Amino acid sequence: MVIAKSEVSLVMDEILTVREVAEYLKLSRTTIWRWCNEGKLHAFKVGRGWRVHRSEIERITGRNFQNPGEPERDR
Repeated sequence: MVIAKSEVSLVMDEILTVREVAEYLKLSRTTIWRWCNEGKLHAFKVGRGWRVHRSEIERITGRNFQNPGEPERDR
């Protein structure tokens, strides 16, 4: 089976919680919640909580997101 590049991107697009986004961006969870509610951060609700695709963090920061503690990858 051959997987198209776009399909791989979707599979690899990790879903993050508000807490994870706030920790990475070094902002408060309240700020992230507000951004989600205002539409400044493209997010979706799961139950009562917001979730954000990793690609959205890459979009707003202009760089590849990595989990805190992971070493920087060579580009």
